[in-house]
Amino acid sequence: MSSVQLSTDQRIGRHDATVLAGTVALLLLVSVGSVFFGSAGLSIAEVLTGLRGIRDGLSATLPVAQIVLLRLLRIGLGVLVGASLGLSGFLLQTAFRNPLADSYLLGVSGGAQLAVTIVALVGVPVTAGFIPVMITAPLLGSLAVLVLLLIISHRIGHDLLAFLLSGLALSYMLSAMYSILVSTRPDILSNTVFWSWMGLNRASGSAMLVVGVGLAIAVPVVMGMMRPLRSYLVGDDFAMNVGVNVKRTRVGMLFISVILAATDVAAAGVVGFAGLFSPHLARMLTRRTDRSFVVLTMLMGSIVVVVGDLIARSVSASEIPLNTVLSLFGAPYLIWLSVKARRAV
Repeated sequence: MSSVQLSTDQRIGRHDATVLAGTVALLLLVSVGSVFFGSAGLSIAEVLTGLRGIRDGLSATLPVAQIVLLRLLRIGLGVLVGASLGLSGFLLQTAFRNPLADSYLLGVSGGAQLAVTIVALVGVPVTAGFIPVMITAPLLGSLAVLVLLLIISHRIGHDLLAFLLSGLALSYMLSAMYSILVSTRPDILSNTVFWSWMGLNRASGSAMLVVGVGLAIAVPVVMGMMRPLRSYLVGDDFAMNVGVNVKRTRVGMLFISVILAATDVAAAGVVGFAGLFSPHLARMLTRRTDRSFVVLTMLMGSIVVVVGDLIARSVSASEIPLNTVLSLFGAPYLIWLSVKARRAV
């Protein structure tokens, strides 16, 4: 290796390390700031009192400690959900080679919402035996969507645009089925709407565990797939020429991304556009698609969700749904991406 190439690699490595360190610092800053702000209107002194109460084991009896503990749980869940959505978005955009791909647009969230609606319609208790129904139902709903997507993929073949449009059509169909079920039983409307809008306001250790397990399984697998993923991004022909099984790689990316999105929906309800944002924000800071880019994408997802939750619970006395906040920024960004892609053609 020439000294020029070595010097270039060293500069790129230092740049990536600096970017990652700065992004981690920004996430820490946002997280610390989120502890001190919220609709409860606690002063800095009260927040510090709450933190001391948590340290001393008084979170069950001290009101300010309860509020601060809830904020800490929301921040922790937001970091995990954002990282998971960021990784899911990266995998989907890679699988489709399309910057507009997102689990929210492919019916994964719709499948989870429909499953929760069916559970409410049937009247299944929140916990059946040792099984938390409100976690397993959206997981099963999202997996059902994955099966449908794989069937569609088998029929369509290598036409990624047709597959993306089919996923969007599936999303609309699931939304229509949800509306039909709710219209026949208006009494379940409040439960299903509250669940889909819940965001991080029902943060708990079990919710963090669900998302954390998904990440713990997915991250090592994705890191081990980076070489074939980079070849896959060049194109199917190139990937096959270097020995990559294109179909298996694509199905693997879809499976992992849907599982990640399902755990996010199970823990935090419907959270749109965070998976769409994150890879683009990371791409603004680095052009390489490697392991550091994956980590950067996950960090960006965490920042987006934590900031979105901070806005959701701070702008008014009654909390705004997290999905609504992200959609206010995500929809214009999606339009801008569409226009940009059209101009590039």
